[in-house]
Amino acid sequence: MTCAIAQINTDRVLSIGRNALYFEDYVLSIQYFNEVIAVKPYLPEPYLYRSIAKIYLDDYLGASQDATACLERNPFITTAHQVRGIARQNMREYDAAIEDFEAGLKDQPENRTFLRALAVTYALKKEFAKADSCFQHFIDLCPNEPSAYLNRAQMKMELGDSVQALELLNKVIQLDKSSSYAFALRSMLLEQQDRHHEALADMNMAIRLDPEQPSFYINRALIRYNLDELSSAVADYDQALELDPNSTIGHYNRGLLRAQVGDRNRAIDDFTAVIAQEPDNTFAIYNRAILRDEVGELEGAIEDYTLVYEQHPNYFPVLYARSEARRKLGQTKLADDDYKLAFAVQNRVKDEHDAREKARQAAIAAGMDVADETEMADKEDAELTDDERTRKESERNIRKFNRLMTSGVGDESQRYSSELRGRVQDKKGNAELQPLFVLTYYEKTDETRQLIYFEKNLSDFNRAALLSRRLKCVCQEPMLTQAQVRAHFASIDDYSRFIGLNGGNAISYFGRSLDYMLVQDYQSAIADLNDVLLRKDNFILAYFNRAVLRFRQLEVDEKAGMASVRNSDSDEELKNTALKAIGSQQAASVQGSGISIRLNTGTMTAQESARLESEHLARVRRLECELAVRDLEKVIELDPQFVYAYYNKAFIAAKLNDLDAAYDDFSRAIQLYPNFAEAYYNRGLILLRQGKTKAGIADLSKAGELGLAQAYSVLKRAQE
Repeated sequence: MTCAIAQINTDRVLSIGRNALYFEDYVLSIQYFNEVIAVKPYLPEPYLYRSIAKIYLDDYLGASQDATACLERNPFITTAHQVRGIARQNMREYDAAIEDFEAGLKDQPENRTFLRALAVTYALKKEFAKADSCFQHFIDLCPNEPSAYLNRAQMKMELGDSVQALELLNKVIQLDKSSSYAFALRSMLLEQQDRHHEALADMNMAIRLDPEQPSFYINRALIRYNLDELSSAVADYDQALELDPNSTIGHYNRGLLRAQVGDRNRAIDDFTAVIAQEPDNTFAIYNRAILRDEVGELEGAIEDYTLVYEQHPNYFPVLYARSEARRKLGQTKLADDDYKLAFAVQNRVKDEHDAREKARQAAIAAGMDVADETEMADKEDAELTDDERTRKESERNIRKFNRLMTSGVGDESQRYSSELRGRVQDKKGNAELQPLFVLTYYEKTDETRQLIYFEKNLSDFNRAALLSRRLKCVCQEPMLTQAQVRAHFASIDDYSRFIGLNGGNAISYFGRSLDYMLVQDYQSAIADLNDVLLRKDNFILAYFNRAVLRFRQLEVDEKAGMASVRNSDSDEELKNTALKAIGSQQAASVQGSGISIRLNTGTMTAQESARLESEHLARVRRLECELAVRDLEKVIELDPQFVYAYYNKAFIAAKLNDLDAAYDDFSRAIQLYPNFAEAYYNRGLILLRQGKTKAGIADLSKAGELGLAQAYSVLKRAQE
């Protein structure tokens, strides 16, 4: 990054930020604009440029706020109205967006960007007459502007006016033969009219113009399927999934085609990939159930059939299918029960259908204008609650489980060598909490920001030069090289020799604990920290790292299927409480450095044993977490300003699903350090989990603004 804030040349930094913005380094550009704002918060320009960067990152709330800040400092910067209007449009604040676009048009009446944006906003608001008037005005002023015809064509497609939409798309292509989007849209219209060969020619052209767009291949595959070119259709799905491995439509459709050509096992893999991303996708579950049934995976098929039935209790074919699968397994009683239930549901559904048809015929006889059963069903739907209507629609749609799906025409996808370049919000990522902070020698580099928040205790410790290397407090650790690992094993030997000869002091045990931690020997590291605190009971850094390592050891144990409570002289009261809580049917045996608690399950059933084991593991988990929290509370007692202790305490609370406590401690961390990006990010995730979407988006926006690039991926999904 640039030099210290007090010394920066704001014009130069602003210029560098604009360069980064131009070259689409949006996350990096924001960091430069942050520096200018920190020194000269009265300037409007850095807020404007930062708002533009945030638009490209889909951070619409942050962009709107920055554009407002720009206009507060200079109300005559028309571009700020444009940016804020686009942000508001994407947040579905259509009336506010219209105000911005109309304000821009007052200053620049023929600005095509404002004209187009105003028309699109009216269309999104479903005020189609006003939208059409705006589009016509746009075309009158700019008769050779392809986007005017393209957007109007999209609106006509939404209104079902395929004739006018086709005419408008023809005009777009006449004006701009390089518009892949226009060719793709026209292809979709032609396909709807069963003009398959013409549709294929247009989609071929779209792919030739933009070969990196996955949706084009998905839609061409559908056209080829309708032309009975099955192998070519599968090849298109392969290409789409190579470009976007997480495309659920790609996996789903390829699964259907593979099933159709008898490639059942790989079809199962495709449906499993869909279910991994969309666990409630009953279409994929039902298709996988049928295939599992066919290949003899009967237990898996029954599980899938059951999931489908739970979501669609009126869809009786799934009950007949489950009955047959159970019969193949020799589960005669269950199979008979399913058959009887299916027969009863089928009769009930038939009776309901007959009653509706009878009511329709009576309405016709009474002179009512009733077109068909669908219209009657729509009238009935109007009287249902939202949940009832959703379930009824779901029941209708499950019958379409074996139909191919089309993909919407996506935006241009851009690829960059750096993980932080371009549209980082389009990069897939799990919405996981940022990890615990820990004291270590190493930090994973971050090209967008420099993080070490000042911490007095750590600074004083490093200044005293008690260790051979400076300590850092980080939450992102790099993988160590083999040479680094060898060096830490050698350091452990050196510390051990010193301790053996001299009895050791707090610093030698602390130094060795860091080496043990870095070679993943957490138990030995915790034991050394226990020895540190026996010698120096106010060593704040030792309490802090012991809390982290206790939680890490718990995670390691859980992954290994272990349940243990680590031993230390200061933990006896907690352990005794835990043993009492576990109950009389559980025996405790002391083993070396810890207490390992095992269940006496000799007289229990397997189900009872599993239940008690689960309850036991939950108690042990809570105990270990409580030990870690006690260490962090000791840190806070010794220094109430130790920000990382609040953060780590909040992290543990979140892992225990105590969201209110986690929110409070993340908030305390942010109070101490207002630029704490990881705390904003984690608090944002907690707010989303609590259903407080707007507040969660605001926190994620702030985290992204502070340089935590992955916040934009989560933020984008939260706004969808």
